[in-house]
Amino acid sequence: MKNLLLLIALSNITWLSAQVNKTIKEKVTPEIKTFKVIKCSSIKLNQADNIYFDYDIKKGNKLVFDYNFKAKDRESVADDEFRERIVFELDSKSKSFVLSGDTLLDAKAYFTRSCFCLDRGNYKINGGSIKGKLIKANTWKVNLDLIITPSQERGGEPFAVKVSGTYKLSNTK
Repeated sequence: MKNLLLLIALSNITWLSAQVNKTIKEKVTPEIKTFKVIKCSSIKLNQADNIYFDYDIKKGNKLVFDYNFKAKDRESVADDEFRERIVFELDSKSKSFVLSGDTLLDAKAYFTRSCFCLDRGNYKINGGSIKGKLIKANTWKVNLDLIITPSQERGGEPFAVKVSGTYKLSNTK
């Protein structure tokens, strides 16, 4: 009899908690993409070794193009955060450009992946192309069609990143 009462009580508790959980709305942060150009700036590489590095955007005499993507984030899911960033710099008088091969390296083109994954981190971009054109004052249309190749030490397979967007002049980093 005691076991039967315990079983009934447990099933009622389970049912009630399920009903409460249905009424609680899960918080979900929406996906965000930003495309900005930073005037009078430059990208400074901080090389730790042959594999790992970081970079900063500092004052300079270039235009720095900065793309940021933050994926939708569910508060109830641990470690689902995901971000990507692509930066590169150009001469401040640039009106149109096509970057590929060595010109990607000259433009200090970098890709960053931030996630709970094996291939996170910063990468020098040396494959694919970046094409852009000034379409009106302080606004550029840019197409990125890139191949990111992780170093052998970090594992992972090459992967493609394709992004198109309208970059606007920003007063902040």
